Amino acid sequence: MSPTLTELPAPGQFETVEQAQQARAVAEAGVRRRKLLVWSSPVVALLVLAAIYLLTITTVVIVGERSYENRSYATATRQFSWLQNVNALETWKPYYNAGTARYAGGGFFRASQELEQALEIVPKGTDGARGADECKVAMNLSLAYEGLGDEAALAADPAMALTYYAQALAQLEGCGSGSGGDSEQESEAQESQERQEGKQGEQEQAQGGGEDPSDPSDPADPGEDPADPTDPTDPGEEPPPTDPGEDQTGASEDPDMSEEEREVAERNAEAERERQEQEQQEGGGSGGGQGW
Repeated sequence: MSPTLTELPAPGQFETVEQAQQARAVAEAGVRRRKLLVWSSPVVALLVLAAIYLLTITTVVIVGERSYENRSYATATRQFSWLQNVNALETWKPYYNAGTARYAGGGFFRASQELEQALEIVPKGTDGARGADECKVAMNLSLAYEGLGDEAALAADPAMALTYYAQALAQLEGCGSGSGGDSEQESEAQESQERQEGKQGEQEQAQGGGEDPSDPSDPADPGEDPADPTDPTDPGEEPPPTDPGEDQTGASEDPDMSEEEREVAERNAEAERERQEQEQQEGGGSGGGQGW
């Protein structure tokens, strides 16, 4: 079969038809490669950007973790907080990490806010049970609430302390014994629960006024000065008896009394005063703070 006019090479360019066909195949392959490169360039650019993005996140996480291990909690907080706006893979982790760093630095209130946000978006467990990641966030949130309760207790605000301790205990529900988590997590949750319940009981006693101060079996507060036995205002003694001379003197001034009755009352009052002065000079009589 003779070649068509389109298959014929230009005069003097190729010696055979086969050479011309090979040259055309090479040219067409080059055109296809250029088209393929143009169409694939966006994909390549996205892959490059994705690689840079992952490398940046990994670097920031490593820096944050090292700062946390070195107790540079402010630096760790800044690193993890920056990731909150750029991490689209596990969105709960930057909030969890930032909240944990704030808690370690003593910022309990800001830590609770970060951890509350993390708890909202962390993947939940199945069949109504809490997952391992959910319990991890909840347990740190419980510690943040406990820190707030401790601050309220130091500020002598038992009502507020009880509120925070109740919130702390509520976060541990489903994460203790029998929750399905690992043994270390269950043990930590159990320890936190026991500690928080103890603090809650102390604040309930403080809010209720503590022990009855009128109970004679209560020991004296070792922080108070010992009672002065000569102090008439000592709460451990009965109040001194009312001076009977005062009543009698007041009675002697009664306008309804006769002159003789008034003189008898005045003599009795004078005798009582002299007797009391003599007792004070001799050592106070029989003691005990009781009236004669």
